[in-house]
Amino acid sequence: MSDDVADNSVSTPLPDHLEQPHLRRLMPQGVANGDQKGVALRDPLGLAPNTMVVAPQVMKLLQHCNGDMNLDAIAAATGAPRANLEKLVQSLDEVGLLWGPVSEAMEKDRLAALHSDGVLPLRQGRMLGEDEAQARDRITQWLAETEDPEVEFTVRGALVPRMDPHVMWPVYAAVYHAIAHSSPDRVVLLGNNHYGVTDGAAISRVGVQSPLGPLQADTTFIDALVERLGDNACRDELDHLADHGTEMQAPWITAALGNIPVVGVVVPDPMTPPIDDDDSARCTPEAFAAACREVIESSKGTTVVIATGDLSHVGPRFGEPRPVDEQRQTEVEQHDREFLGTYLSGDLETFHGAIKWHNNATRWSCLGAARCMLDIVQPVEMELLDYRQKLVDEQGSAMLSAAAIAAGGE
Repeated sequence: MSDDVADNSVSTPLPDHLEQPHLRRLMPQGVANGDQKGVALRDPLGLAPNTMVVAPQVMKLLQHCNGDMNLDAIAAATGAPRANLEKLVQSLDEVGLLWGPVSEAMEKDRLAALHSDGVLPLRQGRMLGEDEAQARDRITQWLAETEDPEVEFTVRGALVPRMDPHVMWPVYAAVYHAIAHSSPDRVVLLGNNHYGVTDGAAISRVGVQSPLGPLQADTTFIDALVERLGDNACRDELDHLADHGTEMQAPWITAALGNIPVVGVVVPDPMTPPIDDDDSARCTPEAFAAACREVIESSKGTTVVIATGDLSHVGPRFGEPRPVDEQRQTEVEQHDREFLGTYLSGDLETFHGAIKWHNNATRWSCLGAARCMLDIVQPVEMELLDYRQKLVDEQGSAMLSAAAIAAGGE
């Protein structure tokens, strides 16, 4: 009698969302533990408390987890054993990195917590200091050390950096000096939705946390926007967790303007094609801008629209072949100033056409918010208040640039 026993057991079929896995947007980040290297799969929305780390070669498998292929097809395309793929997708699902019931439940819980708090969580803002007094003193000192640009028109819109204020504080301070003279009653804060779910505009119903205290949401203004745009405009509110541009402005707003209400909105990069062609499934940036103009016109008091974001991102860290040297810095400044000149014309389509022609060669990260601000404010006057570059390290691995711009509406 043979010792071989046939295995007649039937394996439990996987749920559909595991059998045909669709990876959510994530931010891969290289990590190392001694000689061992890995890739941390960071969730930009922070739905799960834990971060999953995989071997670098696993990234090739993840490229196939796009919702178009089942596990058998992925196994055939990559040569990976199906059993290994099953373990991988189950681990991804546990931390909410796959579309499906688990991530949906995490989203529901996260959104409930967000509305309970009433403000976006404090993240990058912690770098300003250990407590409110230290953060306030720092910003007050930066404002005092920066010359008032004395803009000769009433500021109705602005472009402001979103990078570390310890690096770019003169740029922040210049634009907030200019905004302060306009004494706005509220601020519409425009962020850039690079890692969120929607490819439209997403309005937040909550305020923004700050080391200087929270700025509450202007619920009356937001309700008026939703009345015009529909509930879709707030459907992907969690996308705000993936952008810190609006959060970086909160302490400056409090220090320069006082505790005034805000309206937070994230908009997509106009260089990124939409997920589908059905505009009814999203709130387009153009529809949001038109509604925002109407609500500003009908609202009491004055509104300033602040677009957040930086300009060029260059160097090996961003995929360029050589380190950033003085020649590259000069090239980038020439490029930036050329396109800033186009932007300062205030002509929306001319600016977008110029960026599109060059395929955003130096990776400006502010395009969505900057373009939307122009569309809302439709300025008749604009002024460049400051421009700066920042080398990340002495090796020239990366360099970023930023600008401060004031815009005056009619």
